[in-house]
Amino acid sequence: TDHFRQNLGNTSGVDTTPKMTSFYGAVPADQVAVDVPRPSSDAQSLTRDAKQSRGFVTDHFRPLALLSLASVVTASVVATAAARGATFSARPPALRLADVHTNDRCVVYTYFEDQGMGHGGTVDVWKSIWSAAGWKPVVLLEQHAALHPDYQDMKDRFSTYPTTNPLGYETACYLRYLAVAVVGGGYMTDYDTININVPPPPGCEFLPNDGKLTTHDDYVPAMVSGTEEEFNRVATMMFDADVNDVMSSVGKTMVSDMYLLQYFRDREMIDTAHSFYTSPNWISDPPCDANGDELPMMFHLSSSLIDHTFGKQQSDKPEVMLEWFDKLRQTKEGCNKVVANNQREYSERFLTMPGVNKFTDALKMHWECGHKKCEQNKENEEMEALIMSAKDKNGKAIFE
Repeated sequence: TDHFRQNLGNTSGVDTTPKMTSFYGAVPADQVAVDVPRPSSDAQSLTRDAKQSRGFVTDHFRPLALLSLASVVTASVVATAAARGATFSARPPALRLADVHTNDRCVVYTYFEDQGMGHGGTVDVWKSIWSAAGWKPVVLLEQHAALHPDYQDMKDRFSTYPTTNPLGYETACYLRYLAVAVVGGGYMTDYDTININVPPPPGCEFLPNDGKLTTHDDYVPAMVSGTEEEFNRVATMMFDADVNDVMSSVGKTMVSDMYLLQYFRDREMIDTAHSFYTSPNWISDPPCDANGDELPMMFHLSSSLIDHTFGKQQSDKPEVMLEWFDKLRQTKEGCNKVVANNQREYSERFLTMPGVNKFTDALKMHWECGHKKCEQNKENEEMEALIMSAKDKNGKAIFE
């Protein structure tokens, strides 16, 4: 383990000056801004006929982007008014299903409702990082979840689930599955997930695992992919779950969407992958495989990782995300760049299912064995040997 573990260094010595401009609520320069959708009282449904997707630019991103911008402006105005002793009510514009549904798989979603936990800066950095990786990042709100026909029933039930976390935060973690179902499924990540070099799929049409609901960090929802039907299915399973049986099965005294996903995984009700196969401070320098190709790198900078591994405060998370993004973008230059020209190549190189990329499978095994006792067997020895065969783009062995 010590021979393999090429720690990239303590993050405390890295320049923390943000390297990217915020994209929070911004409209891309090559698009023409449109009016924010007017409030609509039309009944909306999740039927296929009501959700025929039109162009992403005209019907999805710009209304959402402008909505985010309107929310930011409204918050600023309210704060200013409060400081002056003024009182008034302001409501964001209502959403229409036709404005938010899309089949564009170059979109990546996160879900955010301000719970007073100071996470807004993290969301801002998330958008910048995923945009730099070539994706179209969109922040979903409870307004999106509210378009789901079962929204109120589900919200009422989820709010009764036992938790040690703030209730509003935990409820939002469930509602995000409804929101993603409403917008047409696709890719959803936590807003503290960083993407170093995983591009969106060619043609913006591909979902891993034939669109089945798949968690890409084992059962941790750092990244989840699936069709709208699959997000609906899992939201319904969360709603129908016997929470006492879930807690007993996973050995916890609370439930969360993560523990429910663990419960579903154990019963083969969802599929899991390991695109998040290690931690950023465990990756080799340079991060190449046995062919000298750069490894696909996404990392979940969880609260636990920030606290216990990096020794930082939660308020430091945006800076830590940028530090690792910049550091790994630089060190990967020592490897051959990997591209995918079609869906087949993409499925073999990025967001792979277990058994497809033997090198990242080996890294996952190495990570797990570094944190718990593993049996020494021929398979594990072969995986270690594969890891040790890594070389840079010039053919020089990384581990000598």
